[in-house]
Amino acid sequence: MSLNLGNIPKVPYEQGAKKQKKEEKEKDQENQENQENQEEQEEEEEEEEEEEEEEEEEEEEEEEEEEEEEEEEEEAKKEEEQEEEEYDEKEQEEQEQEQQEQPSYEAHGFFSRDAPQGQGSSSEEKSSYSEAEKQTNWVELYYRLFFGRYIFLGRPLEKQPADQIMKSMIYLNQEDKTKGFFFFLSCRGGGMIQGIAVYDVMQFVTADISTIGYGLNASMGAFVLHGGTVSKRAVSENARVMIHQPRMSPYDRRHYSGIESSSDVANMNRLRTYVLETYIRRTGEDHELIEYLLERDIYLQPEEAKKVNLIDDITVEGLDDSTNLSLFYNHKDYFAPINGKHLDESLLTTHTLPC
Repeated sequence: MSLNLGNIPKVPYEQGAKKQKKEEKEKDQENQENQENQEEQEEEEEEEEEEEEEEEEEEEEEEEEEEEEEEEEEEAKKEEEQEEEEYDEKEQEEQEQEQQEQPSYEAHGFFSRDAPQGQGSSSEEKSSYSEAEKQTNWVELYYRLFFGRYIFLGRPLEKQPADQIMKSMIYLNQEDKTKGFFFFLSCRGGGMIQGIAVYDVMQFVTADISTIGYGLNASMGAFVLHGGTVSKRAVSENARVMIHQPRMSPYDRRHYSGIESSSDVANMNRLRTYVLETYIRRTGEDHELIEYLLERDIYLQPEEAKKVNLIDDITVEGLDDSTNLSLFYNHKDYFAPINGKHLDESLLTTHTLPC
């Protein structure tokens, strides 16, 4: 006889114990889930706090950077204002000095065979002059150099000297389109607009322009120096040439400080590109080499400047007194006959630098 265990009724306490265990498991799971959720919430809160702290730090850093930038801008503005004030004062002093040094035609008898006015105005003093003294032509060095086609630039190339140089070249070229110029430079820079204007006029005149550099020729000074007639560009043995990226001088900044239109910005960029392409075209060097030389301030010795074709020679020999110098010795009109010849015909002999 076999026993049927399935028919044995279950003990009530066993069912209660199982339920209790099941409930305990469920509670444990709930507690565990709650704990995990709480930990996740705490982690999220910590992350949010960290993010907030980072954002606050970033905001503080940005505020500090903005304050530093504002301070730098204020300092830069102050420096620009100081530069402009110094430039204005210097320009005013130079104008006053030029006005004082500006030669007077009448005071020096430039267009007269007689002695200058203001010296011995009485008839007795005039009668005391000998015939030779009366026929003496009073000519200043400024005019002798000017009509001998010797042009000098010994200061930064700003508006006033640039205008004077361009007017001189155009006037003298109209007088004689075949006779060359001697352009002596010791220019440490200046305005990009003025430098390009002088360079363009140098290309406009038909006569050859021999550029001779002495001292330091930097920035636009170097650009104008290399703009002379090819094979007629020279520097002295003790000269130096400095080229760098074109940038605006204080004079240019003063006039372009309020650039707003895109056309003005495009024009300044076009001028910078023009300077770069001009260096590449006239020197015949690689684009990469010229860009490297213009990347920062590069000071070149005469041999180095010649090697990159900024100049053609390292000498200023051959400038004797039989070159372009000849002026107004016997008559008020320099086209008047002198010993059966015209003075302008006696000036046709030109001498250039040995190349």
